[in-house]
Amino acid sequence: MLLFKTSMVALSVGILALGATPFQPAPAPAEFAQGKKPPQAQPKPLVPFFGDYDQALQRASDRNVPALIFAFHEDPAAPHDDIRAFRDGLFASAELAALAPSIVLAIGATGSHATSPIEIERGGEKTKVQVCSWYRAETCMAHQKLFDSAYKEHNVEGELKTPAVILMRPDRTVAQVWQTGQAPNMEEVLRTTREEQVKAGEGLKEEQLVEVLALKKRGDQEIEKSQWAAAYATWSKLLGITSKTKHSVHALDQQEFAAGELEKLRGAARKRIAEGNVALGYKILVELQASLVGTPLEKELAKEILALEKDKATKDAVAAYKRELEAEKLWLELVELEKKEPKKAEAKVRNLLRKFGDTPAGKRARETYPKIAEDEDTKKAGGGK
Repeated sequence: MLLFKTSMVALSVGILALGATPFQPAPAPAEFAQGKKPPQAQPKPLVPFFGDYDQALQRASDRNVPALIFAFHEDPAAPHDDIRAFRDGLFASAELAALAPSIVLAIGATGSHATSPIEIERGGEKTKVQVCSWYRAETCMAHQKLFDSAYKEHNVEGELKTPAVILMRPDRTVAQVWQTGQAPNMEEVLRTTREEQVKAGEGLKEEQLVEVLALKKRGDQEIEKSQWAAAYATWSKLLGITSKTKHSVHALDQQEFAAGELEKLRGAARKRIAEGNVALGYKILVELQASLVGTPLEKELAKEILALEKDKATKDAVAAYKRELEAEKLWLELVELEKKEPKKAEAKVRNLLRKFGDTPAGKRARETYPKIAEDEDTKKAGGGK
């Protein structure tokens, strides 16, 4: 049992390196006996949160998950085998490794130690970093600083009994603290952590939070730029990741605002159609639909667009507009081919004049290629070959 009572300054100063060796999993056998299945793949190595105490609690709040904090004080003059066994057991625990991605797990400790390489994932890519060989913190200074903060927040009359385990809720309130001076029962710690996880409700994993924050930033920028369709789609993606966290509350508010602005555009399109400008109204609706692919509004607009294409009062105007679009597409294709493949370009000119001669693109082709237009007129009149 270790009773720790000291000043904050002394926590991280004057502690000698303990000569630790990095934790290494047992090597897998090179061969397996015939007929025996190889052991299952080892879980990913346990890597604690890279950050200080306040950052760990903020990350837990952002992800809406519990923060599980371990605090160790190891006296180099009087080593405690039970503390070392408990520490080593953390990194050997398959149960804790499985739970870790769903919570924020942080470790604070005194002492300075050698470093060792470990593979971690950052931004979706795996990379090797040098970490503390005992606690896998980014630096020993990091786990010392985290211990200082844990001591400051959770000491009892200046005393922190370690190994201490502190379980914090996403709202930064204390769920439970284990500091009896003896290593706590890990089954109890894990069970209590899972219970708090259930109470907290929907939570985000680390990679999900990264994506959510990126979408939130993008959505806010799109709202600021009045890009309503893009913003609506962005908030839809965010809500596809989380629907019951503080991020989803903001997303729902912003999506509702974007939907209101989109409804104004939709109303403007309907007004154009009612006034007789069917082509312009149809164009606005089609462009809105294209910008809202994958959202509920896409299906709504698809129904409205289909109705315009079939209604007796609007179908002819819609067909004429779509015909003009086909002509414009053909025009762009021939312009692209003109320098590199003139014969193919000429064939497209003739096709444009024959099929869409009365459209703006057809008239443009007639003015740009008068000789080809004259030749096509001659053929049409029956004077061609």
